[in-house]
Amino acid sequence: LSLSAERDNVINYMEKLAMQANARSLNIYESIPGIAKTTAVRLVAELGDLRRFDTSAQIDAFVGIDPGRYQSGEKDSHLGITKHGNHLARKILYRAITQMETVKATQPCHITDYYDKKKRSSNSRGYKKIAIASVHKLIRTMFALIKHDQLYDYNVATHNQRL
Repeated sequence: LSLSAERDNVINYMEKLAMQANARSLNIYESIPGIAKTTAVRLVAELGDLRRFDTSAQIDAFVGIDPGRYQSGEKDSHLGITKHGNHLARKILYRAITQMETVKATQPCHITDYYDKKKRSSNSRGYKKIAIASVHKLIRTMFALIKHDQLYDYNVATHNQRL
């Protein structure tokens, strides 16, 4: 019980710091289905201000989910993700996808629609690859929301998404 109370105190303290540093980003993250206060605070702490990035690909590289590549002579191979980046942010985003999956029945999200579509269409691809692709979609969504200073809206997201 004492650890639970201490955890709550730490989260409240982190929320106060996040509100002082980047309150609008915190509200935008919490508007995404499946992302609660704790996850939003952790995202603000690990990712910082997303406005400092020019593209979502730079955020992918910062987190470490950009695809690896091997080139030698005429050989050009595509590898898995590089994992050169903030491992804590990568872990938080990966877990956010699983949280989104648990609340998809009550709170629809275009990212879970994408995840489910990929999972149904491909039996050979592992769920981790599909989850990383969903993390990339989540990063693009968060970057667009922060850039345009908007809260998440399912109808707008499904209308504007790339297939």
